[in-house]
Amino acid sequence: MPITAALRDLVRAVATGHDPKPGDAAASGWARRLARLRPKLRVLAPVVAFLLWLLAMAGLAPYQVGRFETVLIAALSTAPVALLPGRSLLAWRVAAVATLVSGVNGLHEAGAPWPGNPVLILVYLAVLVVVGYRHPLGVLLWVWAFSIAMSLVFLDPSVGYGSMLLVSGVLGLGHLWGRWAQARAGLVAEQERGAMLTERARIARELHDVVAHHMSLIAVRSETAAYRLDKLPPAARAEFGEISGASREALTEMRRLLGVLRAPQEGRPPPPASPRRGLLGVLRAPQEQPLTAPQPGLAELEALVADARAAGTPVTLSVDGIITGVPDSVGLSAYRIVQEALSNVARHAPGAPTDLTLHRARSELTIRVRNAAGVDPNGRPLPPAVPGAAGATGGHGLLGMRERVAVLHGSLSAAETGDGGFEVRATLPLESQP
Repeated sequence: MPITAALRDLVRAVATGHDPKPGDAAASGWARRLARLRPKLRVLAPVVAFLLWLLAMAGLAPYQVGRFETVLIAALSTAPVALLPGRSLLAWRVAAVATLVSGVNGLHEAGAPWPGNPVLILVYLAVLVVVGYRHPLGVLLWVWAFSIAMSLVFLDPSVGYGSMLLVSGVLGLGHLWGRWAQARAGLVAEQERGAMLTERARIARELHDVVAHHMSLIAVRSETAAYRLDKLPPAARAEFGEISGASREALTEMRRLLGVLRAPQEGRPPPPASPRRGLLGVLRAPQEQPLTAPQPGLAELEALVADARAAGTPVTLSVDGIITGVPDSVGLSAYRIVQEALSNVARHAPGAPTDLTLHRARSELTIRVRNAAGVDPNGRPLPPAVPGAAGATGGHGLLGMRERVAVLHGSLSAAETGDGGFEVRATLPLESQP
């Protein structure tokens, strides 16, 4: 549910200090708002806690606490709020000192066990949650022992044992939550690593088709040179023979390499035919194409754009310069990047106007896909999302883009725009680099 997801993201951001990245599809709108408001909250939260502490103190007037002691204890009690979550252990030390000062002052002034300010209790419990989340078990044992000791000394026996259970439960829940978060982060990292390896293997298979085509031409032309060219000297014939042999050997090694890349997929049944229709069915085609299909390039971009328009995404294609004659590997990568970017638009901003621009300079090809903000069925703007971000569709589109660009030693940027849209910009060198 949206409310549950928002609360989960909000609590995670408060406890960990890790703000959701702009455009993260896995984060709720509330978590993104928290990221933008965090600098203000760091100042506002301690002030609010301080005022609430003073308000709660009004009910403790019979304990005759002096004005100086009141301000001192209030400052100590609410200072941990400003230290969370990054300096959680220091926040606990400050909260412990506040509890000690508060308890000693209460015993001295009133001659009775100190009842405790509700705000101090809430702040202390919040600190315990974050400490349990962020620190190992050895540290938690010391925190637990000290907290239990303070409960027994400064609290009435009628509530002291309940306080012990509360402290133990809060620390334990924080610790379990932290271990769960670590396990989940490890699982996500492993999934991303697996997706990266799969994407690299797919890119290698596609590039194999491109390279194998050129290597086959070299082998054929070198083998037939003796029959096509008249009066070749023996040295030239021998040279062409060596070139032909080296080409065939290179093709054999490439086939072996491709076999290694395909090995993890052996024994798995072929993926079922996708039931999707329209743009998404077309744009996710790379995983569904047979290995014998020719690899697409820039010449197929117009057909891809036409499919996007037919599926309801208004795409404007602009070409600056002559894009014919680019290397096949560059054309293939450019096509796949545009394909994934348009797929992201269809998923997260359906119907949003999209500009696709290709600019060819002397030594590089620049691709820019920029879409406006999408709207939901009620006409409200949708938040932008990173292509294939985790939690969006389970895909890894941005990861695949980066891998393709890295193979060609290019650059890629993907970020939100000021008007609520999203822009993907890739620069691919046209000249081979070492």
